[in-house]
Amino acid sequence: MNKIALAAALGLLLFFTYLTGVRPAYAFAYALCMLFLIAWAWPRLAIRGISLSRRLDPGTPTVGESYEEVIEVRRTGWVPAPWVEIRDLGQIPDYQPGRVISVGGELVSWKSRGVYRRRGWMSFGPTSVTVREPFGLFNQDIKMGNRTTVLVYPRVRPIPDLMTPSSQQTGSSTALGAWADYPPDTSGVRDYTTGDSYGRIHWPLSMRHARLMSKTFEQPLTSDLLIVLDLQRSAHHGHGEESTLEYAISLAASINAQVHSQGRQVGLITNDSRGTVLTPHRAFRLERAVLEYLAIAQADGDLPIYSYQVWDKIRKLPGRMIALITPSTDPGWLRNLEAIPHKRTARVAFYIDAASFGAPEPHLSFELHSDVELFVVRQGDDFSRLMRTRNAVRLV
Repeated sequence: MNKIALAAALGLLLFFTYLTGVRPAYAFAYALCMLFLIAWAWPRLAIRGISLSRRLDPGTPTVGESYEEVIEVRRTGWVPAPWVEIRDLGQIPDYQPGRVISVGGELVSWKSRGVYRRRGWMSFGPTSVTVREPFGLFNQDIKMGNRTTVLVYPRVRPIPDLMTPSSQQTGSSTALGAWADYPPDTSGVRDYTTGDSYGRIHWPLSMRHARLMSKTFEQPLTSDLLIVLDLQRSAHHGHGEESTLEYAISLAASINAQVHSQGRQVGLITNDSRGTVLTPHRAFRLERAVLEYLAIAQADGDLPIYSYQVWDKIRKLPGRMIALITPSTDPGWLRNLEAIPHKRTARVAFYIDAASFGAPEPHLSFELHSDVELFVVRQGDDFSRLMRTRNAVRLV
């Protein structure tokens, strides 16, 4: 509005100058008109010489990790840029690396740091560049750079070795200790023969048996561990990192990373809106696929974790160990877990205590009738202490 008012004032000045015919008034009016035109053209010419670059090494970040971004601004041409505003148009909460700078003939650069506060896809950029002339009348905007997307994985917390026998792991349960009695599934490997490619060598089993072993290309195998993750919408409570959903996903990611690191196979079943099932296969490792799913997983399902549809999938994809993670207070899921034949299947359940996250529901209360191991995870718990020191309550 001030620009329109200034233009109108200049027009009136020229009109009255013409009526009066005073020569100094002509000079004054022409000078103001020239200043007005210069102020209008200045940012449009200056922004043509502005270039910007942003450098970020995304890597494979997880929630809680920090990142550093380097921003560089250059100017070419003869029009100076005394007032330049840099503003990020990304979608990262509480992160704004931009600033107001003066760009001369030298490179202007700075570093901006932040922390990944949530998992999923994060976007850096594009960048808004605004150039304003010294009189503050006009400015010119432009968007620069492409949008850089980074997939942030869930937080992987340290946990004790699930495959260590109970005699070697203080406070470990019999179900977890029994896990060591199950050797890795070797039905998909054979001794290495001349002509096999190095890409087919199963290195973990080769080290275990002290001889080279090659992978075969048979069809899907039984998982060594089957993670059953409850993603029913109404079961989860809390907000942000301090929510039952984030604790459950972090726990699933931690177990997945540890089991895969020892050459085992991991399967995943959820009750989300798509009924996701990730089945292990000998042709490729499923570790990254599970992590990528967990990075974007949401509690958007309607089926409860104890429903027939969920447990029918579990029976069709048997595992040598079942690890169920849920905040549900309905004991139906425990009855289903107890009904799984346990001669060759260790069963363990991690109950995320929703009441500690502000849920109005009462605590889970029932009696254990089998060797199913039940652990309680509460807000603020350390996963490693929870499992190693038995800092969890068996509910009876």
